[in-house]
Amino acid sequence: MVSSLLLSNPSPLCVFFFFSLLFLVNTTSFYGASASASSTSFSTIHTTGNKDEVEALLNWKSTLDNHSQFLLFSWHGNNPCPFTGVACNDYGAITHLNLSHLNLTGTLDGLNFSCLTSVVSFELANNSIYGSIPSEIGRLTSLLRLDLSSNSLTGLIPRSIGNLTSLSLLVLSRNGFSGSIPSEIGKLASLIELDLFFNNLTGLIPRCIGNLTSLSILLLSPNGLSGFIPSKIGKLTSLTKLDLSANNFIGSIPRTIGNLTSLSHLYLYENGLSGPIPSEIGRLASLVMLHLSTNNLNGSIPCSIRNLTSLSLLHLFENRLSGPIPLEIGSLTSLVKLGLSSNNFTGSIPHSIGNLTSPIPTSLENCSTLIRLSLVGNQLTGNITKAFGIYPHLYFIDLSHNHLTGELSWKWERCRNLTSLKISNNYISGKIPAIFGRMAQLQLLNLSSNSLSGEIPRELGSMSRLLELDLSTNSIMGNVPTEIGLLSHLAHLNLASNNLSGLILVPLSSCKSLLSLNLSRNKFLSNIPLEIANIQFLEVLDLSHNLLSGSIPGELGKLRMLEVLNISHNSLSGPIPHTFGDMLALTSIDVSYNDLEGPLPNVKAFNEAPFEDNNERANDLDFMHILSYDGKVFYNRIMEVTEGFDSKYYVGEGSYGIVYKAEISKGQMVAIKQTSSLQEDGEIVDLISFEREIQAFMNIRHHNIVKFYGFCSHAQRCFLVYEYMERGSLRTTLNDDERAIEFPWDKRVNVVRGIANALSYMHHECSPSLIHRDLTSNNILLDQHYEAHISDFGTARLLRPDSSNRTLIAGTIGYIAPELAFSTIPTEKCDVYSFGVVALETIMGKHPGDHVSWECSSSSQIELPMMLKDVLDQRLSPSRLHLRDAQDVVLIAKLAFACLQANTASTEHETNFT
Repeated sequence: MVSSLLLSNPSPLCVFFFFSLLFLVNTTSFYGASASASSTSFSTIHTTGNKDEVEALLNWKSTLDNHSQFLLFSWHGNNPCPFTGVACNDYGAITHLNLSHLNLTGTLDGLNFSCLTSVVSFELANNSIYGSIPSEIGRLTSLLRLDLSSNSLTGLIPRSIGNLTSLSLLVLSRNGFSGSIPSEIGKLASLIELDLFFNNLTGLIPRCIGNLTSLSILLLSPNGLSGFIPSKIGKLTSLTKLDLSANNFIGSIPRTIGNLTSLSHLYLYENGLSGPIPSEIGRLASLVMLHLSTNNLNGSIPCSIRNLTSLSLLHLFENRLSGPIPLEIGSLTSLVKLGLSSNNFTGSIPHSIGNLTSPIPTSLENCSTLIRLSLVGNQLTGNITKAFGIYPHLYFIDLSHNHLTGELSWKWERCRNLTSLKISNNYISGKIPAIFGRMAQLQLLNLSSNSLSGEIPRELGSMSRLLELDLSTNSIMGNVPTEIGLLSHLAHLNLASNNLSGLILVPLSSCKSLLSLNLSRNKFLSNIPLEIANIQFLEVLDLSHNLLSGSIPGELGKLRMLEVLNISHNSLSGPIPHTFGDMLALTSIDVSYNDLEGPLPNVKAFNEAPFEDNNERANDLDFMHILSYDGKVFYNRIMEVTEGFDSKYYVGEGSYGIVYKAEISKGQMVAIKQTSSLQEDGEIVDLISFEREIQAFMNIRHHNIVKFYGFCSHAQRCFLVYEYMERGSLRTTLNDDERAIEFPWDKRVNVVRGIANALSYMHHECSPSLIHRDLTSNNILLDQHYEAHISDFGTARLLRPDSSNRTLIAGTIGYIAPELAFSTIPTEKCDVYSFGVVALETIMGKHPGDHVSWECSSSSQIELPMMLKDVLDQRLSPSRLHLRDAQDVVLIAKLAFACLQANTASTEHETNFT
């Protein structure tokens, strides 16, 4: 039977018909609509509004989907001024339309712009508006502000936009616009902000851009724009922010850029720019952010850079710059972030770099306010033993892939906020300091590919937050200390290619979060430890090239999540256990160079792949695992398979990012969610959501929760990689008549059951409990068998018993419980209510809308079965329900209505899904 809610006498549905006024009052604070305050005064003088304006809005409302019409329920009558998102002038004419963040779905085709000539502000950001912008928008000749950002609009930017000559703000970012930037945009002489960020625009920047002399902000990234950066851009002397990054611009940086003396942010990264960095850049004295990375710039860093004394970020990585790192960088005393990696710099790190924060500098050792340092992928030399000091604010350092020598300093332990320490692929020698075990915040320690010796300090077992430990390719000897088994959050352990020996005695089953374990190319003896079979989430196991003997334990068949297994080049004997057939996820297996005998078990990896392909397939899979990849290779691979996140791979939008699909390896399709909001310095605004989603997925594994493959945090783009769901979201299926007809009752029942099972797991089996906080039909994904998978954990919270759990309001209008809408303390009730709405939506075929009451009386006498026949999805002929399905649907309805009860007793913490 479908998952049920343990309640006593759940009340049947009670539709409360008179809640509209209360809802309107509450939604005012939800949307922050100044329109409501304005319209109050207008209603007191009994304005009725312009009949044509009212008709234009109501006609457009009728073209939107049912859920959108429900959200605009206040749009009725002859007076538009009280309408949600509408503000009027003293004569009752509409002047402002602010409908941002309402989750509206539809097109602009049904909106008669010619009736709205008094509108000065039209804002429709963060909705699901699709189709093209009608050319009639050019009739809004009074318009000062136009914001259509974060929708699904496509097609060309209409040339009629040039008629909006009073426009001061034009924001069309995060859509799918194509074609070129119309030259008519040069007529908008009053324009202060032009934001075309994140579209698919191509062609050249029109020369008329130089006419926009009032422009303060120009954002054209990332698109497919090409050609040269026009020298006329130097006429925009009021510019404070210029972002042309992530396009296909070629040629040199124009010298006229030195005219932009008000510029505080300059982003030209990820293009094909060549030639030297112009010395004129030193005239930009107000510059705070300079980001020129990932181009083909050559030559040396100009000495004029010393003049940029306000600079806090300087990113020049991934170019062809050469020569020594200039001493002039030492003059940049405000610098917080410096990225010079992947160039052709030579020599040592200059002592003057210590001037960055020290009043009387002597060396880098004195940079006491250093926060992040990345010098990866250069040819830097020098002894690091005493080169680095104590940095109380440092959280990330990467010195990998250089020619550094010396030993690891005890001072790293004093960097109490350090979360990531990478010094791989250098010539570091000596022992790992035991004092490293005191680095309580450290999450990633990569000392691989050096010349380290001695034993692994047992004190490393005290690094309780460690997620990845990579000591591979060194000369470390002795046993693996048993204290490593105390690292309960460890996801990746790589000790390969050392001189480790003896028995594998680490209590690995205590590392409950372990995803990959690589102990290959050592001298481990005896049998494969049986307790490895208890690492239930293990995906990669490599014990190859050791001295292991005995038989392969059949218990390994319990590793149902295992995808890659390599036990080759040992002295194992006997048969391959038939229990390997239980490892359904196993795709790559290598058992070569042993003394095995007997038949091959029925294993997918044996049946579907020739042996010579195993290594290649293993590499493909290894590439997918979080934190176990070469980050640059992983990033480049994602950029390759999505062609730089080309729109043809676009799938839709998640809670805080844009979703693409791509084939990451042969036959393996994945979904890639790229965070869509960037701050001025390149850091993601939604970093909390990004990290929260990673944290959630690191703690959960369930059949009805979308599988998480990995993530990448890059200087320009952050993204997460998931299992791809062929049928998309539940909402998409329900909104499409053809697909809805192919979505029968038994499958819908199974979807609700799957959601309930996942929530039960999150609320009652995870420790600490996990709440989703934004459960909607849009983030329930369906695979090819109509199995439900919950996604989008960007707002999820772990409920810790020792914390107040106080947080910001989260959730989607129409799915969040009214009594919880203004609470900052999340509980499982958030998900229970949302589950009720989604369950109803699944059997009704649309958002329940008015059937979701804000308050429900338990004394209602309405009979549930009588009501159901009228609200069930008519596309499936409810009269043809089989008895079993009918019983399940009625149970779902009762369960859903119980979840919607405003009475908190019906959604207590002990609510159980079974």
